[in-house]
Amino acid sequence: MKPDIDGVMNKFKCTKKVAEQAIQGFENYLNWLTMSNLEVAFTEVELVSEKYKFGGCNDLIFRGNKGLAIGDIKTSSGVYPDYLIQISGYANLWNENHPDDPITGGYHLLRFSKDNADFSHHYWSELDDAWEQFKLFRAAYDLDKKLKKRTG
Repeated sequence: MKPDIDGVMNKFKCTKKVAEQAIQGFENYLNWLTMSNLEVAFTEVELVSEKYKFGGCNDLIFRGNKGLAIGDIKTSSGVYPDYLIQISGYANLWNENHPDDPITGGYHLLRFSKDNADFSHHYWSELDDAWEQFKLFRAAYDLDKKLKKRTG
C-alpha cells in the first residue's frame, strides 16, 4: 500500500515533489530489503562501551543467513570514510554488550540521496581498519582533554 502524498506533505511540512521522492526512496529501500533476504531484528539500540568509554545508538541490526549484521542509514550525497568508522563503533558496542550473539553478518550502509529518490546499498564483510581508526580517534579525544586542562 503506497503512502498518501497529502498525508506525507502534511506530516513533514514538505512540498509534493519532496514527498514523492521520499516515498519513492522508501519503496526502493523496501525492494532492496525483500531481495536481500535480511530481516530487521532490532532498531535504534542504545548501547555503552565500558571498555572504551563511549556510547551510541545504531539504526538497524539485521538478521540474515550469516548471522547478525549492522545496518546504518545515511541521507547524503555520497559515502565517506567517517561512515565506516562510525559503523565499526556500532559493531563494537553491540559485540561488547552481546558477546553471545556477535555481529557475524557484516556491515550494511543504506544511503538515501538528499537530492532525489535514489537509494544505494553498500556492504563490507569486515571493517577492522575502521575500528583501528575509531580507537585512535578515541585516544586522541582523551589526549585533547588533557591538553585543554594544561592550558587552563
